[in-house]
Amino acid sequence: MRKHLRIGLPCLAAAVMMLVPSGPGALAAPAGGEDVTVYVGSGGASLAGLSGKSLLRATGKAGLTAQSPVRSLRDAQAVLEARHTKNATIMLRGGTYTDAGVEWGPGIASGTVTVKAQPGTGPVTFDGRAAKAGYWTKVGPTSPKLNFQGPYIVQRYGDGGIKAIGTKKDGPVKGLVVNRVTFKQIGNAWVKGGKGYAGVHLNYVSNARITNNSFVNLENKTVPGNTHGVYLAFNQTQKTPGSNGNLVKGNTFQVVSGDPVRASDGSSGNKVQGNVFKKGRDYKGKTRGNGNYGMFTYWVFPRADTCGKGGNTFSGNTYTVNYYNKKAPAVRSGANTGRTCKSVKDTGGNTYKR
Repeated sequence: MRKHLRIGLPCLAAAVMMLVPSGPGALAAPAGGEDVTVYVGSGGASLAGLSGKSLLRATGKAGLTAQSPVRSLRDAQAVLEARHTKNATIMLRGGTYTDAGVEWGPGIASGTVTVKAQPGTGPVTFDGRAAKAGYWTKVGPTSPKLNFQGPYIVQRYGDGGIKAIGTKKDGPVKGLVVNRVTFKQIGNAWVKGGKGYAGVHLNYVSNARITNNSFVNLENKTVPGNTHGVYLAFNQTQKTPGSNGNLVKGNTFQVVSGDPVRASDGSSGNKVQGNVFKKGRDYKGKTRGNGNYGMFTYWVFPRADTCGKGGNTFSGNTYTVNYYNKKAPAVRSGANTGRTCKSVKDTGGNTYKR
């Protein structure tokens, strides 16, 4: 996998000031607050290794039309930084990409970045086998608002798909949208050395919308219970509040070895609605369902010995047997500390089908 240069906003701004001259024939300084569309294709131009005037010239034309795409998400980020972007759409041409560990830091855009598949160009797949362990992409509280709009596939990442993590200084990640993305074959059953945390891993995140996605074959073979479809927790290093007020709706969960939706660390007000939890084939070809203790569970750990404050609800879902082909509760609150919680509730309309 090619290495790409991460261009910080202060360095880029300095490069613009020093290297963009005035007068006829000079490079024009990027306009501020633009709404930009950047095209990405696996055979596009790479901005790796470029700096100064070469970077400015390249970003002045690369990626701005479907006929001149850049090669990766990191290349698209460089284009957006150079243009002082407000809102952006990143269009993904059909193909297979090996992006891994892509971080959406400050300075990429000041508004919303939508990452979507370019219609009519074929299926889009992000494959993490070259990266082995790690996540596909990471989002923080100073990132632009990220709107991941499929259809595309995120597969074979050892740790997970999307990790969003807030901080004490900057607060929670807000406004994350993940829609119509397929997360598949994540965890050490599929990627040697992977930790297999979650397809969508939310640590101190509020008001995210996780809708109409598929979570397929998220499995650990060493500790099966460690892998989830959606995980709602806190920033463990900084002991922040949990993840609150998030919506998990209209998704399909098929063969997730840990509880498919798990909340912990004081996470409250999360709604799991209208999802389908169904059986499929595991990494050995055996038919299995999802989870161990339940479909939506709240768990207390010594790291944050606290119950959720309420509002974690499970409604209108269809579910089947657990990962061990036994009937499990739709919801359950449990603890590793002896604490008794009722931090997730079945609020009706759920259907069990063996």
